[in-house]
Amino acid sequence: MADSKLEKLRKTRKSSPINVVIITLVIGFIILIVCQLLFFGFEMQERTRAAGIIQESSSGTVGGNITLTSSDIQLVACSDDDLTDAVAAVKRAVVNIDIAETTVGSSNRRGGPALDFDMPSTAALQTDEETLGSGVIVDARGYIITCYHLIKDYSTVNVTVFSPIRQIYRAKIVDVDTANDLAVLKIESDRPLPVAKLANSDMVKATDTILAIGSPFGFEHTVTGGIISDNKRSIVIGNIVYEDIFQTDAAINRGSAGGALINGEGQVVGINTAIASPSGYFTGVSFAIPINKARPLLLKAIDG
Repeated sequence: MADSKLEKLRKTRKSSPINVVIITLVIGFIILIVCQLLFFGFEMQERTRAAGIIQESSSGTVGGNITLTSSDIQLVACSDDDLTDAVAAVKRAVVNIDIAETTVGSSNRRGGPALDFDMPSTAALQTDEETLGSGVIVDARGYIITCYHLIKDYSTVNVTVFSPIRQIYRAKIVDVDTANDLAVLKIESDRPLPVAKLANSDMVKATDTILAIGSPFGFEHTVTGGIISDNKRSIVIGNIVYEDIFQTDAAINRGSAGGALINGEGQVVGINTAIASPSGYFTGVSFAIPINKARPLLLKAIDG
């Protein structure tokens, strides 16, 4: 009996190290699980706090600083689609102005003068129709802004509207601003006319991308592009000083004067007026009258 108790004691002593190891492993496993649970809870708390900060920053500021995340930052670029939309927004409101003896009414004719294949040549640019220039419809009742120098020698001119069909109207001169080379014409139409949106030209800066729309040499709705080279240029034409004029490298030729200079959103920022050229044709330097200079004249002519 005594031997039996002694034997049990020996077995208990032998198994004690194994039990210690097992207990240690169990305790370690439990500690590991607890740590993971604590870490997971901390991480969820941080995510919740971060989400709250983002939500607050979207409606204001947090602690006086604006918090931005990657989802708040967008890359903005001017694509071809943007320019297409810009032109479409104003193109229908750009008209052609001439003094040719043309029958008033609808016409299917489209294009410019007859050309020779030995372009460029002065003879090839001659046409039976004396195209003066372009204009921009600014009111659906038929008010058009254009350049004064185009119409100064005439009491009435012809205006061709290209949308939705090509229609020729006889226009009368409503008012002029000789100091800024601007004039307002009026045509009578039995339907609302397409209207161009006017921008705040004071916001235009040098290097801004712009487009010019007009009818150079009679080629209606010709679109050219460039940048604003200077937004406060002073030029002298016929002993008259024109100040704070836009200079651009967008191509403007005979027939383009009076047309629209637009921004990337399709809003009119200026009226094309002149070029600097010893040959009389575009050489890379063009000028436009900021549309804000036309606002007083438009208000006077349209609203009385």
